[in-house]
Amino acid sequence: MKAARLHAPRDIRIEEIPTPRPAAGEVLVRVRAVSICASDWRLYTDGHSGGVVPDHPIIQGHEFAGDVVALGEGVTAPSVGTRVAVEPSWHCGRCDQCQRGYTNICRNVVFPSFPPRDGALAEYIACPVTSVCPLPETVSYAEGALVEPLGVAIHAVRLARPQAGERIVILGAGAIGTCTLLVLKAYGCSLPAVVEPVAGRREWPARLGAAPLVADYQELLNAGIEADIVFECSGDNAALAQAMRLARPAGRVMMVGIPQPEQVSFDASVARRRELTVVFTRRSRDTLTEAVGLAATGRVDLAAFPIRRYSLAQAMAAMEATGARPGDMLRAVVFP
Repeated sequence: MKAARLHAPRDIRIEEIPTPRPAAGEVLVRVRAVSICASDWRLYTDGHSGGVVPDHPIIQGHEFAGDVVALGEGVTAPSVGTRVAVEPSWHCGRCDQCQRGYTNICRNVVFPSFPPRDGALAEYIACPVTSVCPLPETVSYAEGALVEPLGVAIHAVRLARPQAGERIVILGAGAIGTCTLLVLKAYGCSLPAVVEPVAGRREWPARLGAAPLVADYQELLNAGIEADIVFECSGDNAALAQAMRLARPAGRVMMVGIPQPEQVSFDASVARRRELTVVFTRRSRDTLTEAVGLAATGRVDLAAFPIRRYSLAQAMAAMEATGARPGDMLRAVVFP
């Protein structure tokens, strides 16, 4: 099969490698669409993921959808030919965290595209059968790939537990911030204020009814806006401190974005005097079926999500576009 393999920072090569065979309990998926995440960009540019350096030329990509083309031993469903979306956080089901229901923080988690496990920027990938969900014909493969960031947003909103009438602010209107807005809207929550410095990225939140929309958090402070919940979705290193300043006393700050660099600083007196609750979220937990359902029923319109389309041979261009953060694109999507 053909695969896009990262040999060194900013060095992706399209190579012919053996097609994987599904092991017991797995299905082989013919990959049809891969959405490029900011974490893919960081591995692509830095050559490591959270300090973990790949021990081989690694295949990136963990937001994907495709078709089941083969079943491993012991697997009877879904049948060959089924279109599927995939949850890429593969938990063991045995450790103490899994036994407590915290499968997203499994101690033995396998995450495709995180070293050493290869990801989905290839023609085929073998996945645990427990990680796939049938994708209705009405949901495109690109939308199926976007189900993963939608699941991240669902998990964050669940943890935040928004109540009727609460004021909400989102920092960052990239893919995760926009998915958070879509989930809040689908759940009937108050529409949030949104902070996004890239002008083009403020257009879709505006169409969804978010207000006010500003380029800098200081504009909200100057307007006297305080939030019951602040979702930090930008990944900006300074955003945690900004979120704390926007939160009202006894408010909640949800850290959804991954700070870059990951060591952050903030004024503890703000958090302490306001008795803020700060929650760091980790990927998603048991969200795949709900995310597919939201897309299938139209409660969340992923078809309108601003994407750019790339072939497998253009994988490097897709990575570069992700890092450039253009105003007309929230995700680069590769179609192997």
